[in-house]
Amino acid sequence: MQFVKYTVIRLGIFLAVFAGLWMGLKWPIFVSGIIGLIVAFAVAYLFFNKLRLQANEDVRKAFNNTSANKTKMQLADEAVEDEFDESQRKHGPQAN
Repeated sequence: MQFVKYTVIRLGIFLAVFAGLWMGLKWPIFVSGIIGLIVAFAVAYLFFNKLRLQANEDVRKAFNNTSANKTKMQLADEAVEDEFDESQRKHGPQAN
Protein backbone atom coordinates (compact mmCIF):
# COMPACT_ATOMS: atom_id res chain seq x y z
CA MET A 1 0.00 0.00 0.00
CA GLN A 2 2.93 2.34 0.67
CA PHE A 3 4.03 1.92 -2.94
CA VAL A 4 0.74 3.35 -4.21
CA LYS A 5 0.89 6.22 -1.72
CA TYR A 6 4.47 7.10 -2.73
CA THR A 7 3.61 6.88 -6.42
CA VAL A 8 0.59 9.17 -6.04
CA ILE A 9 2.64 11.74 -4.12
CA ARG A 10 5.39 11.79 -6.78
CA LEU A 11 2.83 11.98 -9.57
CA GLY A 12 1.05 14.84 -7.82
CA ILE A 13 4.29 16.79 -7.40
CA PHE A 14 5.17 16.20 -11.04
CA LEU A 15 1.75 17.31 -12.29
CA ALA A 16 1.75 20.43 -10.13
CA VAL A 17 5.18 21.53 -11.36
CA PHE A 18 4.45 20.52 -14.96
CA ALA A 19 1.09 22.30 -15.10
CA GLY A 20 2.52 25.41 -13.43
CA LEU A 21 5.36 25.70 -15.90
CA TRP A 22 3.51 24.65 -19.02
CA MET A 23 0.13 26.27 -18.58
CA GLY A 24 1.00 28.98 -16.07
CA LEU A 25 4.31 30.25 -17.38
CA LYS A 26 3.83 29.01 -20.99
CA TRP A 27 7.12 27.11 -21.05
CA PRO A 28 7.63 24.51 -23.78
CA ILE A 29 5.99 21.17 -22.94
CA PHE A 30 9.24 19.20 -23.15
CA VAL A 31 11.12 21.55 -20.81
CA SER A 32 8.19 21.60 -18.39
CA GLY A 33 8.11 17.81 -18.36
CA ILE A 34 11.83 17.42 -17.73
CA ILE A 35 11.84 19.99 -14.94
CA GLY A 36 8.71 18.41 -13.45
CA LEU A 37 10.42 15.01 -13.39
CA ILE A 38 13.55 16.39 -11.78
CA VAL A 39 11.67 18.35 -9.12
CA ALA A 40 9.34 15.41 -8.32
CA PHE A 41 12.32 13.08 -7.94
CA ALA A 42 14.28 15.51 -5.77
CA VAL A 43 11.37 16.43 -3.48
CA ALA A 44 10.29 12.82 -3.03
CA TYR A 45 13.84 11.66 -2.39
CA LEU A 46 14.62 14.40 0.13
CA PHE A 47 11.33 14.74 2.00
CA PHE A 48 9.64 11.35 1.63
CA ASN A 49 12.62 9.07 2.27
CA LYS A 50 10.86 6.96 4.91
CA LEU A 51 7.86 6.43 2.63
CA ARG A 52 10.20 5.59 -0.26
CA LEU A 53 11.92 2.91 1.80
CA GLN A 54 8.56 1.45 2.85
CA ALA A 55 7.43 1.40 -0.79
CA ASN A 56 10.67 -0.35 -1.71
CA GLU A 57 9.95 -2.98 0.94
CA ASP A 58 6.43 -3.49 -0.46
CA VAL A 59 7.85 -4.13 -3.92
CA ARG A 60 10.48 -6.50 -2.56
CA LYS A 61 7.83 -8.49 -0.69
CA ALA A 62 5.65 -8.66 -3.81
CA PHE A 63 8.50 -10.11 -5.88
CA ASN A 64 9.44 -12.57 -3.14
CA ASN A 65 5.85 -13.80 -2.91
CA THR A 66 5.72 -14.62 -6.60
CA SER A 67 8.75 -16.91 -6.40
CA ALA A 68 7.34 -18.65 -3.30
CA ASN A 69 4.15 -19.64 -5.13
CA LYS A 70 5.79 -21.72 -7.84
CA THR A 71 4.31 -25.09 -8.66
CA LYS A 72 6.22 -28.35 -8.32
CA MET A 73 6.46 -28.53 -12.12
CA GLN A 74 8.05 -25.06 -12.31
CA LEU A 75 10.52 -25.95 -9.57
CA ALA A 76 11.40 -29.23 -11.34
CA ASP A 77 11.92 -27.36 -14.64
CA GLU A 78 14.19 -24.85 -12.92
CA ALA A 79 16.20 -27.67 -11.34
CA VAL A 80 16.74 -29.28 -14.76
CA GLU A 81 17.74 -25.93 -16.24
CA ASP A 82 20.17 -25.29 -13.37
CA GLU A 83 21.69 -28.75 -13.78
CA PHE A 84 22.15 -28.20 -17.53
CA ASP A 85 23.69 -24.78 -16.92
CA GLU A 86 26.14 -26.19 -14.38
CA SER A 87 27.17 -28.99 -16.75
CA GLN A 88 27.79 -26.42 -19.50
CA ARG A 89 29.95 -24.36 -17.19
CA LYS A 90 32.01 -27.37 -16.11
CA HIS A 91 32.50 -29.01 -19.48
CA GLY A 92 32.07 -26.10 -21.86
CA PRO A 93 29.72 -26.06 -24.85
CA GLN A 94 29.65 -29.23 -26.93
CA ALA A 95 30.96 -28.79 -30.47
CA ASN A 96 28.72 -30.14 -33.24
